[in-house]
Amino acid sequence: MIKKSTSQDNIVMKYSVFVSIELLIFLCFISRGLQNKIIFSINGSIKERNLLNGVVSTLLSNLQSNIYSLDYDYKTGYVFFPRHNKNDILRFRYPSDTAYSTELVAAAREPIALVIDPLMNHVYWTEIYQQKIYRCNFDGTNKILILQDDQLYAITLDYVNSWLYYSTKTNKIRRYRLTSGEKQTVKESVDVTGLGIDAYKNRLYWMEYQNGDLESSGLNGTNVIKVVSTNKTRTNIGIYVYGSTIYCSNGIQILKVTVSPITMTEVVHTDTAGINSVVFYDGKNKRIGKRV
Repeated sequence: MIKKSTSQDNIVMKYSVFVSIELLIFLCFISRGLQNKIIFSINGSIKERNLLNGVVSTLLSNLQSNIYSLDYDYKTGYVFFPRHNKNDILRFRYPSDTAYSTELVAAAREPIALVIDPLMNHVYWTEIYQQKIYRCNFDGTNKILILQDDQLYAITLDYVNSWLYYSTKTNKIRRYRLTSGEKQTVKESVDVTGLGIDAYKNRLYWMEYQNGDLESSGLNGTNVIKVVSTNKTRTNIGIYVYGSTIYCSNGIQILKVTVSPITMTEVVHTDTAGINSVVFYDGKNKRIGKRV
């Protein structure tokens, strides 16, 4: 008897193909050399630093809000971010040959963190005091409530297995299965302000706010290790995982933590005020938009 494939099977298959092709392209670009930039937020502004020549540029200023999260979609060429103090989700095209300007994606209630799903063209965000996670399309249409929990902070997405990971202010990391609605607690007793996933090695990374430790586990919370201590407490917020490299906002600095083959930490940027979020940009990876 032949078993018919279900919609859940099809979704999981799509995500598996997506990540497999992404890994192949990622490895190809490593061999060719990368154009490396980091985009980060500071004092109501969004800046970039070219990691090859050290040039720092302001992309957007006077945003009238703290920006605690950034994410980038190579297919559409948009940076997405929440304005916590202005109650909305915005985006802007990057890179651009003209002056940078923002577009409204969706209204939100004090959004704190977001993550994009480049396969399904969705953006997810946490509303910390409303205790909710919402989702909408990249253009802001079809806004829906995904879940309600304790006060929510960081968020990330496991594309392969359709798990949405998030942290709560009750010191937990939890995950929610988008295909079934199943909810699990992955880790307890951690005050997490940044989450990210290495899909190639099936590792979850998080920043512990109180002690400044970058930690990691398997996707189900097992095999927990401390990757590195940043030696700063209550200043670390955003992290961005790029393969075996993690970029961390660390007070007025951005750290580059290389996990494999050995763990090394390097300061790649120092500013004059606290940095709240960071995302890594590889200019050549815009071709990833054609992978599916």
